[in-house]
Amino acid sequence: GHGRTGRRRRMACHADVRSGRDPVINPIVPMGEEGGMDMMNFLLQNRIIFVGGFLNDELTTQVVGSLMALESMNDTEEIKLYMNSPGGSIYNVMGIIDVMESLKSPISTIAFGSVAHNSTLVLAAGEKGRRYSMPNARIMMVQPMGGAMGSFVEVKITATELNRSLRLANKLFSKYTGKSVEDIEVETDRERFMGPEQAKELGIVDGIIGGVTEVNSFVDKIMEDFKKNSAWRGGSKVVPLL
Repeated sequence: GHGRTGRRRRMACHADVRSGRDPVINPIVPMGEEGGMDMMNFLLQNRIIFVGGFLNDELTTQVVGSLMALESMNDTEEIKLYMNSPGGSIYNVMGIIDVMESLKSPISTIAFGSVAHNSTLVLAAGEKGRRYSMPNARIMMVQPMGGAMGSFVEVKITATELNRSLRLANKLFSKYTGKSVEDIEVETDRERFMGPEQAKELGIVDGIIGGVTEVNSFVDKIMEDFKKNSAWRGGSKVVPLL
């Protein structure tokens, strides 16, 4: 048992070295006489899921599978979703949200690092009152991105689908934040970077873990000044280009 496991780990490490990659060894959490467990499995057993990276098909399937597994174990205990994600396919995001809303378990979402683009929808989709941000996290919301090539008809079809995705995303942001669809359309018209306090005021999160830092307050002040003194999203004064 333990001998074979040790040999497999050494072989994997040697394979990584031969392939030119840095060997990655998962930290082991001691479990008394039972031996140990790798860190991610330990956290998963404690109902903690990490969403780290771009929400591609693989990560989305992993997150959805983890949510469903934890739900089957206990459908009343909270599941914590820690997020540090730059975005992802709008279809993958909707897939995660559909599963979140179908579960009985309350789901808490916590932003750390950076949560941007479509991933912000997942952050906002957490259980009301259980959505949090770390004090130095940056959160950004914007309309879904896309592009098209081909014939006029093909481009028109793609544009229609992108418009549908935009309307659906704005509708969901409105549902989760309590803001009107019109207000959300203004917020997502351009990239909207926020510190935790701004995200809380907008209704993306409900609380801040550890309070707001001076750095975030400073950055937020700069952004407010920028919006007031430019033509960006309806600013009152146009700054001439040099």
